[in-house]
Order: sequence, then structure tokens, then C-alpha cells
Amino acid sequence: MSKTTNFLKLAIALIVGDDAEAKSLKIQAKANAAITAQIAVRQAQTLDLKENLEIAKENAEKALANNGNLISAEGKDLYISGLFNARDAVKRAEEALEKHLAVISFLESQLALVN
Repeated sequence: MSKTTNFLKLAIALIVGDDAEAKSLKIQAKANAAITAQIAVRQAQTLDLKENLEIAKENAEKALANNGNLISAEGKDLYISGLFNARDAVKRAEEALEKHLAVISFLESQLALVN
């Protein structure tokens, strides 16, 4: 009897198309694959963003020490400007990393709902 039932289900699916359960399973599988792929791509990008932050922090330390150069009377404003620019670069790198990690967290929460 189960062969007949499977045959009838197949025949009905071919005539009227997939039923709601079959479509739901396909949607779930594709959603799972799409979200999982995005998480993997973004986790790889996380390494670059962390490196960018580290470089920005190193550059801020160098700016504080004026890259090992004396600060001349004429160069004081340039030195101060460099400090602000370095601080802003660190903030931008921190914000980019934070936003990026929030996206990954969101995708992970959506993946949990899909599965």
C-alpha cells in the first residue's frame, strides 16, 4: 500500500505541483544555504576588519610619538591634526568591526530560526 501512496503523491505533485510541505522544505534548504554562505563570507571578512583596527591603533601610537620625529614650532598644528586623524581612524575601524559583527550576529539568529 505504501508504494501506491508514494506513487499517488508523486503523480499529484506532478499534476498540481509541489504541495505546501515540499515547497516549505525547499525554501528552508535554500534559506539555510544562503544564510550559512553569508555567515562564512562575513567571518572571513572579520579577519580583515580586525587587522584594519590593529593597524589604525598602531598608527595612532606612531602619531602620538610623531613617528619618531621632532616636533618643530611650525609643525605643532600638523602634529595635533595627525593625532585627531589617527583617533578618527581608530573610531571608524572600531565602528566598522562592530557593525560587521552585528550583521553576523543577526544572520546567526536568522539561521537559528530557519533550522
